[in-house]
Amino acid sequence: MSPKILNLCARIDSHTLQKTRLINACDGFNRWDELLFQAESHGMGPLLSLHLSLNQIDVPETFQRGLRFLCLRHKQANLLLMKNLRYILSILEEEGIPSLILKGAALCQTLYPQISLRPMRDIDILFAKEDVQVAHSILLKNGFFASTEKLPDGYYHLPQLLKNENGMQICVELHHGLFPDDPPYYQALDFAELYKNSHSFEMTGVVAHTLAHEEMLWHLYQHGFHAPLTYEPYKLVSAADIVSLVEKTVDSLDWEKIKELYPQLIQALPMFHFLTPWNDTLFSKLLMNNTAVPSGVGEFYKGWPRVKLAKQKDESVWKIFKYTFFPSQWWKKIYYGADGICSLFWCGLVQHPMHIFRWIKIYGLKVIKEKRAD
Repeated sequence: MSPKILNLCARIDSHTLQKTRLINACDGFNRWDELLFQAESHGMGPLLSLHLSLNQIDVPETFQRGLRFLCLRHKQANLLLMKNLRYILSILEEEGIPSLILKGAALCQTLYPQISLRPMRDIDILFAKEDVQVAHSILLKNGFFASTEKLPDGYYHLPQLLKNENGMQICVELHHGLFPDDPPYYQALDFAELYKNSHSFEMTGVVAHTLAHEEMLWHLYQHGFHAPLTYEPYKLVSAADIVSLVEKTVDSLDWEKIKELYPQLIQALPMFHFLTPWNDTLFSKLLMNNTAVPSGVGEFYKGWPRVKLAKQKDESVWKIFKYTFFPSQWWKKIYYGADGICSLFWCGLVQHPMHIFRWIKIYGLKVIKEKRAD
């Protein structure tokens, strides 16, 4: 579970309630070294620095130096990543290959006021299935080399393309799908339709395209908070993306479209309020009549299959069972969009156990296949 201070900073804009809670959370706080580590782990160093500065909160000098270093490092890395993205887009434009920039590489240009505020590990680009291999081959001829990492057959992106520049490894993932083909299984979205409805922006003379706001929110939610249970826990930078995008576009978002196509997102959005409070407009918009705090706010899912049984050998059988089948109320609400007592009951009794059994089946078939191969 991340520190409360970090949760409250998971946003671009601040408001009175958020400021008050942040100042109170910092009063008497003394785990600054831990906070710095957690900030880097969650991609939250620049936003943490922003909100501490805005509220003129006194922090230890050693912590301040460490935070400044993180911010500088992310700024330099992002400048290099954006330079390479412009280069890639110019090549794709020459070849007439349409693409959509995903996640941080798009958000740092369209949402965040400075690109340094949104740390990135790589550049994600979506293509039509018939174009992705062509784009991969073209970039291999233009300064990139392919990662030797083995990916599952039919994975939703190709092996990473890498490039070493100024002591940094640039990593690019070329996607032919938005989501992996794993439980909880995902709604397929057509590239042509996504591109037709895309949002365009300019990067120093190069025109780029990204997902429309509604699809961007859906993708951010699925990637950050509804990923397969085998994936790493959510990062708070994903919460910052969602909260900031919703607050910025609240008046232009097609809420009826979201309710019709992505109802789970509508049901999950109120749960972000318990990490970093929605402003008054969103609080009313999301109809948060029930403000009762769910149990386990901010808790990750820590059961199987995310945590392998071999790593839980020192835990009791009951604890493993509890972590796996009885995750926190907040996690169930944000992951499954469980809303209300009946929905939570159904989720705990049927939906989540069935999800776990899907993974048991997948691993069981894998073991059988491996034994037959031997």
